[in-house]
Amino acid sequence: MDKNEILNSDWEVRAKVAKTPNTPADVLTELAKDRDWYIRSFVAKNPSTSADVLTELAKDSDWEVRAKVAGNPNMLVDVLTELSKDSDYIVRCFVARNPNTPTGVLTELAKDSQWVVRDSVVSSPKAPTGVLSELANDINWYVRVSVAENPSTPVDVLTELAKDSDWEVRAKVAENPNTPADVLMKLAESGNSVVRKNAAKNQVQRSF
Repeated sequence: MDKNEILNSDWEVRAKVAKTPNTPADVLTELAKDRDWYIRSFVAKNPSTSADVLTELAKDSDWEVRAKVAGNPNMLVDVLTELSKDSDYIVRCFVARNPNTPTGVLTELAKDSQWVVRDSVVSSPKAPTGVLSELANDINWYVRVSVAENPSTPVDVLTELAKDSDWEVRAKVAENPNTPADVLMKLAESGNSVVRKNAAKNQVQRSF
């Protein structure tokens, strides 16, 4: 099919072409202007979409499209920085998870009012240890769980999280491969069966 045939075809064909990595750049450029937001979102997610097209899609009126732009590994740093201030928290979550997002932006997103955004920061492989230390004190237990299971979390932070009031947090500390042996010993005596089981399993794995 040539470009005109694709652009005038039904949505199923346009969607398939929009998410195919080897789709010609000029076709992706045209599909980025499609009337249907889901077609534009496929273009935004496509790893072959050019930086110029992604930059335009970052201004799209639909948050679903902007979210896919924010998650694209080819997205430019300056555009990611702008999207980190997006009004929709899901867009900000995608920015936090993008491997190209600068640590400075992650530090700001770690202060986001939405806990899912802060949790997304913890999930980033580039999350600074200082940020992980701060989020270990997060009011939301789910965020603390993510810090507890992160292999980059500092040992002293894991030691403190081992005393957390929520057993789910302590259970993740018990699983973390970097948790100190003496902390594991204490967790192995926990009153919670899941925490004890995780700590015992971690101890066994280290014995081999």
